[in-house]
Amino acid sequence: MIVMFFNKNEAGSGGDKEAVTSVIGQEMQLIGDISFKGKLRLDGKTEGNIQGDYLILGESGMVVGDVAVNIFVCSGRVQGNVNVKKLQVTSSGVINGKVDAADLEVESGAALSGEVKSRSKELRLVPGSAIPQEEWDARVQEAAAGKAKAAGPGKPAPTKATAAK
Repeated sequence: MIVMFFNKNEAGSGGDKEAVTSVIGQEMQLIGDISFKGKLRLDGKTEGNIQGDYLILGESGMVVGDVAVNIFVCSGRVQGNVNVKKLQVTSSGVINGKVDAADLEVESGAALSGEVKSRSKELRLVPGSAIPQEEWDARVQEAAAGKAKAAGPGKPAPTKATAAK
């Protein structure tokens, strides 16, 4: 079974300001692949692959299958692979499977289990975003001290320690 959803105005698909064009409610369960245009909000459960423009998976939403969309906001659960241009996983979001995203945003509390690949040009850990700045600085100092100790007697200590500030 293939279910297709289409936006009345196909020219403007995927924008953040665009209204949700289709909704699969919390009490609905679909079995089969879903293909859509526009913005779909999924609060129910689907078993099958999803392909489209902009998917919002609500906290009660669940997908058992692969997701291939341009923009994906995940607040629910996905059991399958995710291949998207832009992915935002909120604090209640759970993804079990391979994630491939050009732009990846993961809130504290979200759960990703599997291989994660981001095609963005630069990936970095931002100090103070997940832990307080003081704890970050202490961990950097401990790591630098650990490298010097690991060199041991008679071996030169590493001469260059890099830390992001």
